[in-house]
Amino acid sequence: MFVKEMKLLIKYGVELDISGLECKIGYKGDALLRFSSSNQDTIQKIEEFCKKTDIEYKISYNQAKATTDIFCVFATDVYKLK
Repeated sequence: MFVKEMKLLIKYGVELDISGLECKIGYKGDALLRFSSSNQDTIQKIEEFCKKTDIEYKISYNQAKATTDIFCVFATDVYKLK
């Protein structure tokens, strides 16, 4: 279940050098977690965690704030169309 994985990722990420954490619901009903950090090692550790637990993620660089964001997607399959 995605809630258990999300809680584990939040607990893991809070212990790292992050500058921001945001949780929201995507337009398809997916739960999204966004971690922000200026420390590249932190982003790599979160990326490795996502790879090990098969969590979909995307990394983007925010040039205005000089931080890197990693978005973790937890699919709920609520809005799947057939």
